[in-house]
Amino acid sequence: MARQAGDSRPILFVTRKWPPAVGGMELYSRELAAAYRHLGPTDVVALPGRADGRPPHLLRLLGFMVTTAWTLAVRRRRYRLVHFGDLVLFPLCAWARLWAPGTRRIVTVHGLDLIYGRRRGALPRAYRAYLAFTRWLQGSAAAFVANSSSTRQVAEAAGFRAVHAVPLGITLEGEDPQPADLAMADPPFVLFVGRLVPRKGAAWFARTVVPLLPEAVTFAVVGAAWDAEETAALTSVPRCRHLGRLPDAEVEALRRSAVAVVLPNQPGGVADVEGFGLAALEAAATGIVIASRLEGLIDAVVDGETGFLEAHDDPAAWARRIAELLDWPTDRRAAFVAQGRAVLRRRYAWDRVARQTLQAGCREGGEGP
Repeated sequence: MARQAGDSRPILFVTRKWPPAVGGMELYSRELAAAYRHLGPTDVVALPGRADGRPPHLLRLLGFMVTTAWTLAVRRRRYRLVHFGDLVLFPLCAWARLWAPGTRRIVTVHGLDLIYGRRRGALPRAYRAYLAFTRWLQGSAAAFVANSSSTRQVAEAAGFRAVHAVPLGITLEGEDPQPADLAMADPPFVLFVGRLVPRKGAAWFARTVVPLLPEAVTFAVVGAAWDAEETAALTSVPRCRHLGRLPDAEVEALRRSAVAVVLPNQPGGVADVEGFGLAALEAAATGIVIASRLEGLIDAVVDGETGFLEAHDDPAAWARRIAELLDWPTDRRAAFVAQGRAVLRRRYAWDRVARQTLQAGCREGGEGP
């Protein structure tokens, strides 16, 4: 990150998404904060979630906004850059500008930040007004950081300027799996891990792709039943097994022994998008991924290296790819996963995410503070 000579001031990361709450944004905040600290002095102001994994309730969020506003006013010019973890925190960004106008400020935008106002109801209508407010004051931020090229396009279409795409990362733990660990199960199965909602495509895959696969191949689905119709469509397919939610260790074992882990996302309309697709990185770390060539998944899968991309509306292409993978011997599967992990280390390290995020904050208008 560009900085003025001799500027050793820390950066400040402000987030309302923090453990013990569980979710993609909490993971983003935790890993990015750790990567920032590897790069240099960093302070974190975070709102922890509830002990049961849920996010904090509204009153705690409001209290966090007030106390953080006080912190920003008191500390003023202590920081060379302040990073706000999502668009809900934008009022703090505008507030910080009043107290330290020379300090760089950046804001991360996620998919839901940008499209929630497209939904129906009183809250989405209120959120549309909030988005208008953020667009009006967007000059308070030096840059907005999107988690994928797809999210950047949505942000730009919503009227935001100075938007930079910084794909997310993954932390690889332990050594590469041994070939024996990646032996394909007998009988073979294809695996889906995720929420059972139409946009994730599990029912589409069950209805259109599974009938094209060899009779011995089954479809194993891991995930909570969020949508009743989606779940019913899955259970109506004879070769589909809905396993519900499973411990992480069991999910990892299934990824290793599956023919492939599929992310068959479908267009969610104007009110829902796949911002990045962190699940694709997690699956590529221990298995072979096939994902839809759609939205944020395009940034999450390096086609032919960490997995494969197929058209979201071409069941025959998915069936052909799975048939090809059924013929792969164990050593070829292991070599592909090892190659994928090497690419993940090189292209999806959290230190890279931290560096590019900070660089985005300095890109507009030249050097940082």
